[in-house]
Amino acid sequence: MPAKRSSSKVPDAATACLDYEFRQRFRVPAAKSFRWCLDFSPNDVALSAGHVSRAVTWTSPRTLILDDRFQKPNGERVHKVKLVQVYPENRSWVSTHIAGPMRHSQFRYQIVPDGANASALIFQGRELRWQGRKLTAAATRKLAQQVCREDSGSWQEFAAAMESDPSVR
Repeated sequence: MPAKRSSSKVPDAATACLDYEFRQRFRVPAAKSFRWCLDFSPNDVALSAGHVSRAVTWTSPRTLILDDRFQKPNGERVHKVKLVQVYPENRSWVSTHIAGPMRHSQFRYQIVPDGANASALIFQGRELRWQGRKLTAAATRKLAQQVCREDSGSWQEFAAAMESDPSVR
């Protein structure tokens, strides 16, 4: 008897897979910076320019859904839904895009001590792009470097916000 074929549709192939990582230092102890990073709220939009709204739904003590809607500088409206899994035992969390332009992309974050009064974020990202032509290896590397600069720049801004937040000290 011939093997039965699966009727499930194979997802389209991503046009680019961007792997990148960086480290961001905080002048805040690890436990406090971890707590600050995981204080997801609709008010987070104040930290990110261009955000219109954020809905936060905790589905369990270690799992939440972030539903973000914002407008790009070109006027395009974007809707992203992320599943976030939290691992407090090693001060880490994983954010997986489950809907939106970067669906199936995954980002790993870990807060590590960096002395008694400081810490660092270790970030690893795998961003999938779904639009346009498939990128060459060279174009993919160049785009990954650009996205890394942008994301690490955002985390430099988050670090400044964290370090100036009176609730963290």
